[in-house]
Amino acid sequence: MPYLSFIYPEALWLVLLLVPFWLLAFATPRRYTTPVRFWLSLGIRTLVVLLLVLSLAGTQLRYRVDNLTTVFLVDGSDSVSPSARASAEAFIRDALREMEEGDQAAIVVFGDNALVERAPSTIAALGQIYSVPTADRTDIQEAVQLGLALIPDDTQKRLVLLSDGGENTGEARTAAQLAASRSIPIDIIDLSSRDSGDEVRVTSLDAPGQVRDGQEIELVAVVESTTEQQGVLRIFADRVVLEERIVDLQPGTNEFRLRVPAEGQGFQRYRARIETLADGRVQNNEAAALVQVQGMPRVLLVEEQAGDARNLQDALRAANIEAEIARPEALPTSLTALSAFDAVVLVNVPVRSLPVKAIAELLAYVRDLGRGLMMVGGTESYGVGGYGGTPVEEMLPVYMDVRNQLDRPNIALVFVIDKSGSMDACHCAGPNRAMDQFAEGGVPKIDIAKEAVVLASDLLTPRDTLGVVTFDTRASWTLPATQGASSADVADAISDVRPEGNTNVRAGLQAAEDMLAGVDANIKHVILLTDGWGEGGSNLDIAARMQEQGMTLSVVAAGSGSATYLENLAQTGGGRFYPATDMAEVPEIFLQETIVAAGNYIVERPFFPAIADESPILSGLDGLPILYGYNGTTLKDTAQSILVADDQSPVLAQWQYGLGRTIAWTSDTKGQWGSDLVTWDEFPRFAAQMVGWMLPSVSQEQIDATVRIEGSQIIIDATVEEREGATAEDLQLSASILGGNGQTGEESTQRNVTLHQVAPGEYRAVIQAPNPGSYLVQLHGQEGGQITVQSTMGMVVPYSSEYRQDQNNPALLAELASITGGSTLREPIEAFARNDLAAVSRAQEIALPLLILALLLLPLDIAVRRLMLRWSDITGIRSTPPSRPAAPIRDDSMMTRIAQARATRRVSRAPHRHHLLPRHALLSHLDRRHRYRLPRLLRRVPWLRRHHHAPRSPKTARWPACVPPKNAPANEHAARSNARCQQPIHAPGWGGCS
Repeated sequence: MPYLSFIYPEALWLVLLLVPFWLLAFATPRRYTTPVRFWLSLGIRTLVVLLLVLSLAGTQLRYRVDNLTTVFLVDGSDSVSPSARASAEAFIRDALREMEEGDQAAIVVFGDNALVERAPSTIAALGQIYSVPTADRTDIQEAVQLGLALIPDDTQKRLVLLSDGGENTGEARTAAQLAASRSIPIDIIDLSSRDSGDEVRVTSLDAPGQVRDGQEIELVAVVESTTEQQGVLRIFADRVVLEERIVDLQPGTNEFRLRVPAEGQGFQRYRARIETLADGRVQNNEAAALVQVQGMPRVLLVEEQAGDARNLQDALRAANIEAEIARPEALPTSLTALSAFDAVVLVNVPVRSLPVKAIAELLAYVRDLGRGLMMVGGTESYGVGGYGGTPVEEMLPVYMDVRNQLDRPNIALVFVIDKSGSMDACHCAGPNRAMDQFAEGGVPKIDIAKEAVVLASDLLTPRDTLGVVTFDTRASWTLPATQGASSADVADAISDVRPEGNTNVRAGLQAAEDMLAGVDANIKHVILLTDGWGEGGSNLDIAARMQEQGMTLSVVAAGSGSATYLENLAQTGGGRFYPATDMAEVPEIFLQETIVAAGNYIVERPFFPAIADESPILSGLDGLPILYGYNGTTLKDTAQSILVADDQSPVLAQWQYGLGRTIAWTSDTKGQWGSDLVTWDEFPRFAAQMVGWMLPSVSQEQIDATVRIEGSQIIIDATVEEREGATAEDLQLSASILGGNGQTGEESTQRNVTLHQVAPGEYRAVIQAPNPGSYLVQLHGQEGGQITVQSTMGMVVPYSSEYRQDQNNPALLAELASITGGSTLREPIEAFARNDLAAVSRAQEIALPLLILALLLLPLDIAVRRLMLRWSDITGIRSTPPSRPAAPIRDDSMMTRIAQARATRRVSRAPHRHHLLPRHALLSHLDRRHRYRLPRLLRRVPWLRRHHHAPRSPKTARWPACVPPKNAPANEHAARSNARCQQPIHAPGWGGCS
């Protein structure tokens, strides 16, 4: 039976408005209405109010629904055997055959993720299942949530879970509670494997966390087997086989101990792999361990130009610090490889030479592993090297530019652009214009140059001056030297430049020299872009003359076939040379060169560095020898400046970044600015104390930590002791888990894991295991905001817990069914049974029809109250009027008689039309009720105008105009109209006034 429900039941309180409505209706006198009319009108009005209230309440008509939607949740993870999966499909196929008409079924296949194989449908057939989820994990929670989302609201609901219960990610109980809150049962089909067959797996490879270089490592490989058989056990160090032996496996757990030498430094990865003839899965046949091999401190020196780091390497070796030199491209790009070094020193290396991935690794290397980073200055370092805005700048204690613009000298910068025919869309090799590369429809080199000039102009300040000189056979000032020129001004000035003509580099340089000669600026710099082939020779004389006048010249060689003398031209002009073999590099080069020139990044003058603050770096040193230059930088707010130049610019600065330490040495160590420094007797001590300050200084023997994997969880245990041997009680201990690529573990909760104290000096954290791979666990403890203990451990997740033999969990399935009121299904027909299912109804909103009905009843209410109908009126309408005889043929005499009759009726109207009151009674009533409005009423009632004298209003009333007789002369009518009518209204021949 249908029943009513309401969307807004609180609106039903408006029904109480009927009480005052009824009281008012009964209190009002009913003089001119009959009881039938009163009760009928009151009933209609009451019904209208009820309909409006029900419409506002959102009235719905609900019908009970017997249709059922069942969603089958099929476990597609690797822990379910193929035979169990086949039985699950057979169960679903048989259940669909038993599905009643009107019922629906949906299928969700899940593993680590959940996929919709079939949306709710009435089709009673099952084809092949094509959905393939990620099978290395089991997430029942996501499957249940997706199944709940698929079920329509207007049907009965059921979830059928076909799984082994081997959940290793997610929280199925949370999803079950959600289903229970919606009264949706979860019925289960247990797919647990009864006979797992032959199975061999390596449970773990146990190894010490830290060893010394040269020691032997004892590795313990734990292998589990279901049968007695032989196998081959191999031990790897990365990809090198260290040992191979034939082992006898017994049913159960088998332990094999092997000893291997510890070689190298840093974290070394060891693997154990078992191979047998009878094995169900190969995914669980390998386990691994990370061992930290400690030796003397190791420092990696990165240099681009050979010899830049040689002096620093010799000084560190003299202080018993092992230092290795590597090219920028050889910088390790994995955190595990970087961890083999205690510190990294960038010696005059531009950022463009470093691998992008290595820069990201350095961030985690310092911040999370607590290692050191140092930058040594030079002509390719700091701001000159393009480190502004990079992660390296974030780690160092200085900014890469001079932040106070008032301290930065103003600059006059002139771009000299070759616009000859060789600057079209070809790369020409040699003076004969032989083309080694030609791109059909390619971008002309001159357009790339114009784009580079516009981009570089954005870096200048309003205090700077910018000019553009273009040349072919002759030179022209395309943009005269302009202070504060915007990029829009520059774009407009160079927009019409087109490649044509020959190349005259000399003319372009002379025009630039003349332009800068008339400009007052502290720094005057010229950037030349050309391929160099043309008139004028090498132009070294102009470059030398410009440098004598305080102008510097940098050269960008456009294309792979540029002239060889351009590098000498840049050296003579005191600038830098950029061989742009690919023209696409020109915008970046222009930006870099403008940054170098505009930022005042290099300061070359002799000065003695002054001590600004105390530091262990200067322990035992009275002062440093004279320096001849440094890179201009700005000290960060929380950094510590140790040595400063004569203008208080930082020369040596230090600070703590995360768990690590960084140092900025803005002078060099190759001898260009520090020629007296590298020959100083105390230089080895100074270099060793700089690098030594960065090395991890906290003894790692204060903390004893272990990491182990149990099922799908990782357990971190740590025991902390103070130096005196007492137990640390008030230590805030946390851990960070970092992957081999420098990123933290996938789960956001693993970024900073807090270890809780479980006993005096003992701490523990339990977290979800990340994906298989190698990880570093960085422990660090703080007391009073200071890091007091830290340790780094290696951790390897060999394979997902999906491949462990104990994945079957029938108890979890039973608990899910108990939470939701489900049960274990025995027969396929039970999947569509309606036992104990929550009643479901389908709602149909009728608020709008009720509103329309209320509007339709309003005219009926008005008709009942206002329309005066008698039974005779109704019977008169129903009676059929008599048929009229055919009209006779009329003649003129008959028409004349009809006209006379109408005229006679116009004079005297029949009084029977007003049957309610006699005529004299009506006139008396009108005189009494409408004394002053009576003349107006008389004009509206023609049959009264002949029998009543209209009174004259004492103030405003006028005698109405007289109605002349039909045959009255026009002049008489006009006279009577202009004068006031003095005759009574019934004067013969005149009608009443109107």
